[in-house]
Amino acid sequence: MIMRIGNTVITKKAKKANKTQTQTQPQSTYEIRNDLSPHLMKSIGDKNKKTFEATDVLTLREYLKRTQHATELYVALRLVHDLGRQMQALLSGGHGIACFSADDVVVIMHRASDAFTHAGGDSDIDSRDDPQFLFLNDRLVFEVDRSDGTLVIDRAMDTRDAFLSPEMRDPQSQPQPVHFKTAYYSAALLVLYFLLNVDVTVTGTVNVTEDLRPIKGTKLQWFLLRCLNPVPAERTYIYI
Repeated sequence: MIMRIGNTVITKKAKKANKTQTQTQPQSTYEIRNDLSPHLMKSIGDKNKKTFEATDVLTLREYLKRTQHATELYVALRLVHDLGRQMQALLSGGHGIACFSADDVVVIMHRASDAFTHAGGDSDIDSRDDPQFLFLNDRLVFEVDRSDGTLVIDRAMDTRDAFLSPEMRDPQSQPQPVHFKTAYYSAALLVLYFLLNVDVTVTGTVNVTEDLRPIKGTKLQWFLLRCLNPVPAERTYIYI
């Protein structure tokens, strides 16, 4: 085992070499397992109980430490894409995510250069050569009440270091219903932290004028603003 996130266990099997690999890019075989949360496992697609090869698997926090927080827009968009696809997969099965933290998401790296740079930005967003991001903390996954879209939060959560929406941060709102789109707000804060190193886990607030200034006028800015809508039910996770 190399790490545990919630009840999810990631195991490193063995190194595997082939004729196409160089000595500087060794591949290892990994497996992700969680026998307690079939909904989460289904949401991770082809990584569900199947071994896969990668140069490394590490948490998002470890990834940022390794890169000294030098990230690129293209990789941030991959994070947006992967989290969105996984949230949609969970929602289709009647489940939602309460919040994200940099310790709940893993980065699956398929080449040594993934940690530092991407030459050119024209590769397919689904390319296996790009890093893949997966949310793996099943303890933050809850059933969604289809009658009103709220999460059925039936157990305590450890939200230390998590990016929380206003309704999750305000203790007065608990145990009041929390809409499943709380995850959109949290994901936006995680993307903001990933790309611009804006950490609101302490303050809990975003200064949209100052914090988003480096990406002003971009599609990413408008995407984040849609996710950061103060009205939970009106948030949208759409990048256009």
